[in-house]
Amino acid sequence: MNKKFRMNPIMKKELVVGSRSIKMSIAILGINLFLTLIVILIMATTNLASGSSGYDYSALLMIFPVLGCVEVGLLSLIVPIITSGSISGEREKQTLEIMLTTPVTPFSIAAGKLGAAMTVVMMYMLSSIPVMSIAFVLGGMSWWALIGLIGILLYLGVYVGSVGVFCSSVVKKSIAATILTIAIGIGILVATSVIFYTWIGIWAYRESVGTAVSQPVLAPMVMMFNPYSPIFDFMLRSMTSTSVYGMIDNAWQTPALIGLIYKAWIPVSVALNLLVSLGFLKLAGRNISVTRNNKKRK
Repeated sequence: MNKKFRMNPIMKKELVVGSRSIKMSIAILGINLFLTLIVILIMATTNLASGSSGYDYSALLMIFPVLGCVEVGLLSLIVPIITSGSISGEREKQTLEIMLTTPVTPFSIAAGKLGAAMTVVMMYMLSSIPVMSIAFVLGGMSWWALIGLIGILLYLGVYVGSVGVFCSSVVKKSIAATILTIAIGIGILVATSVIFYTWIGIWAYRESVGTAVSQPVLAPMVMMFNPYSPIFDFMLRSMTSTSVYGMIDNAWQTPALIGLIYKAWIPVSVALNLLVSLGFLKLAGRNISVTRNNKKRK
């Protein structure tokens, strides 16, 4: 017997409540107006640089990486704002205790909050496709690049959103949760970069004094835990003929097995970071569970 698909009840509730608000429509309009303004500025700049009445259509290829980076930046700011108030907002409205009386598990609450946020993010991205399409109609980019960009942005939204839900389960105020989410994101970026460059710096120093015994071929693996590294590799592959693997292979001779991992940089890094996201959601569910147990004791 076929089982009917059942949507997460928390996710369903969030979508129903959110659909009644005009804020989403205003946000979608604002984001698309901002992206359209960027395209107009790029086309105007291209026209002035060409020194003629026509456009240098090859220069319009810059629309894709510029809009892609802008969307990454917007996503990195919007998702923390949406998710950081998911649990703490319920505390502020004093509705979390009511939610905890339902049979929904704490992990399902955290996952439902993330799912609702990702649905909103998908609406933002899908509404921006007509603007992004200009890079493909005028600039000659492949439509597979657009599909890939949407996929990589969804991955980033899940990662940042899971951090936001976790922070929302830790602190009581939404503003503090937003600040903590951004701080953790910056901390991960800084930590992975510092470890990587310190590793390379130590190897370079040892090589300069003649004590280096092997190349640091494992050092780039640290950057796989940087959530933005798959996006960097995707942009390299879309806009140039190189990749992160090409950059590593030009610097050092990587063994065959490690080389295969670096060739699959995007799927490997995405998989690792999604596991980290799952860990954040598990921790958020555990924090919610602690709240439920404390409520029962009272």
